[in-house]
Amino acid sequence: MVISKKLEMIYHNGQPDGIRSIRRNLSTMTTYVIPRPLLSEAKNISGINRPGIYYLINEDDGNKIVQLYIGQTRNGIARLDDHNRSKDFWNKAIMFLAESKTFTLDMINGLEKFAIIKAQESKRYKIENNVVPKYEIDEYDLAAVEEIYDEIQFIMATQGYKMNDAKSTLNESDILHTTRNGITAFGIYDGEKFDVLEGSQINVDKPAHLQRYNRQRKELLSQQSIINVDGKYILKVTLDFKTPSGASDFVLGGSTNGWVEWKNKDGKTLDELYRK
Repeated sequence: MVISKKLEMIYHNGQPDGIRSIRRNLSTMTTYVIPRPLLSEAKNISGINRPGIYYLINEDDGNKIVQLYIGQTRNGIARLDDHNRSKDFWNKAIMFLAESKTFTLDMINGLEKFAIIKAQESKRYKIENNVVPKYEIDEYDLAAVEEIYDEIQFIMATQGYKMNDAKSTLNESDILHTTRNGITAFGIYDGEKFDVLEGSQINVDKPAHLQRYNRQRKELLSQQSIINVDGKYILKVTLDFKTPSGASDFVLGGSTNGWVEWKNKDGKTLDELYRK
């Protein structure tokens, strides 16, 4: 049975890409999305000094996360002042804050560690956390931590950010591949977005038609999210694209038609699977 979820959103400065707060019906947790240039303005929002965890993200030109840092705060947005001075990479903060009785210190410690582990396991982004906190999550707190993280994962998805491991729920029949010009890459399509999976080979010797993909390749190479293994360039994270053709352009270079480039294990193209 599908359960409906109701979200309420406030655009605090009247702009769709400005400061916004999000709350799920009956939840005690509020999400705050804060562009870095608007950090000072966000401090005036009521309730934004509560405890919780936060994500600092760096988005590329296509609004895709390329770097991610996860931390905890006991005084809400005030914690971001330190990062504003010491960390250059981020351009947006997403904070998940709740009442103190909901987020006790033990819950915050456990949730921070759980979120870092899940982000590392997803292999979708370069994680800026150098170490995982040593805090041990009490078995009685674990169920609550998992429940809160599920809500965080859902809210992040509504903002266009996937936090799960794309491979974790896959069947072999779901995986698509392309093998043109000696390049072997793998992906999945959900009808809306296309994920190029970790372990895919990238043809970095052939520039993509769109410059944003070439810039993305360069950035991933500098972050070692694409590495050279015996002369082949291998993707070490999972990337999502708005279209199958965007995904194949990034992987193969040039200008491609992803609807015929991506095929399932039986050799059927994405066009045959979805359009015919």
